[in-house]
Amino acid sequence: MGMLIDSFSNKVDKLSHGEKYVLYYLDNHIEGVPKMNISNLSDDLSISTTTIIRMCQRLGLKGFSEFKFFVAQLIKETKVINERILLKQYQQFFSDALMKVHINDMEYIVRKIYEAGTVIISGVGLSKPIAEYISDRLMQFNKPAIYAYESHLLDLLPNLLKPKDTVLFISMSGQTKTLINAAKKIRYTNAFQFAITNNGSSELASLMNRNISSNVPSNIYEGYDITSRSFLMIFSDLLMEIYLKYIKKLG
Repeated sequence: MGMLIDSFSNKVDKLSHGEKYVLYYLDNHIEGVPKMNISNLSDDLSISTTTIIRMCQRLGLKGFSEFKFFVAQLIKETKVINERILLKQYQQFFSDALMKVHINDMEYIVRKIYEAGTVIISGVGLSKPIAEYISDRLMQFNKPAIYAYESHLLDLLPNLLKPKDTVLFISMSGQTKTLINAAKKIRYTNAFQFAITNNGSSELASLMNRNISSNVPSNIYEGYDITSRSFLMIFSDLLMEIYLKYIKKLG
């Protein structure tokens, strides 16, 4: 999933065939978007400028100029890893990430998980396997848990929650629209929600009761976020280990 498709994931299905064609093309050529001219783009794709503008509007933007500005900001906020010595790089990232962990936050989350009737773990795209992994780990500890990743289920999630349920979001960017929309609705329920992300300043993180973030530099290849998800896994495992210690202590 490219950066643009990830950013507008909840609106892609609303686009027409021609509008999707434009978006997918731009997603595959994201680095050049800020310098694109709408007339030239129209000619290159053999599609009308009206279709391009309509695509932008259905994505919630005023027009192609605002679309280009959005992409430019997206690129600007992305830090590309240039370090050549991979082992030293990972050692530094893991050290920095673990130094930022607040054990009090972890322990608070663990208590909420223990008190929860059911824990719902949600992750999409490349984060989906981590959500499934956490769900399986909790089931091993006899804690009712399910993972949700389909968009229609995420839309219904706020209506399915029961008192004391806990929701965990797994997201690399913290900007996945389907997760953000679900989190906004969940805020109006009594459910406790927290996230494990790589971006502590993301919109998803801001919606959480608690958030755990690794904040390692993003690595982008041809518009795709290829940053290692291992940092999310580390936090997931750490959380599960603290949870296991907690339930053993309670006997």
